[in-house]
Amino acid sequence: MKRQERWKRILVATAAVTATLLAGAAPAAAISGGEQAGPGEFPWMVRLLPVGCGGTLIHPRLVLTAQHCVDEQPGDGFTVVSGTVDVEDPHRTITSSVAIRGGTDWWDGPDWAVVKLSEPLDLPVVRVATAPADPQTLTVTGWGKQQWGGEQERFLRKVDLPVKPDAECFDDPWWQENPAYPRATICGRVVDRKSHCAGDSGGPALHRLPDGSWEQVGIVSAGGDCEWDSDEEAGSPVYTDVAYFSQDIQRAADLLLSTTP
Repeated sequence: MKRQERWKRILVATAAVTATLLAGAAPAAAISGGEQAGPGEFPWMVRLLPVGCGGTLIHPRLVLTAQHCVDEQPGDGFTVVSGTVDVEDPHRTITSSVAIRGGTDWWDGPDWAVVKLSEPLDLPVVRVATAPADPQTLTVTGWGKQQWGGEQERFLRKVDLPVKPDAECFDDPWWQENPAYPRATICGRVVDRKSHCAGDSGGPALHRLPDGSWEQVGIVSAGGDCEWDSDEEAGSPVYTDVAYFSQDIQRAADLLLSTTP
């Protein structure tokens, strides 16, 4: 299959998975490979139900996720699980959502959304990138299956992926037909069957700063279907470039915080 045709199929599959999740089905594939995250290692990481997407706490009452995770969902339509790496932990925190603001036409690039919670969470928040970064490696976290058709993971996992240069990632003719993507996304590289997979949408792509703290530079958006038994080349993992949309994200956050509920 040509790369262009495969990439379109991956994007369609991502949309189809999201539509299935919105209908209430079990979450699809997520982090492949990597290792289990330690307790408290990524304390801002949250799970959005019933869609099965990931997200990050960027303010005690705000979660950053992918727009395609919240499409056609009411603002009060989510349950947010936080405060644990174990989604079955009896001491996990469960919070409801009350409002959403996000990008539009996410298929063309602005795949981000901010979800307002019913009450503030007493947890650390992640720093959001506001200027372009040039990381060599991204750390991606999420719950879910490690390969297409596998079992859903109970514990949060993490995986380190090298960043693919734009010139290499966007040389496909399909990108030329969709120019918003190269300006609004970051690409990773699949290595040894390590990747995020369709269904891990909304989770973070993180960059470790020199002082040891984390900065969120991306949001899991598309690519990487984890069909490792296929003879086809794996698609590039693709992340919404948080810095590119940082002003829009901040405006959405300010508006949500200034309104009731």
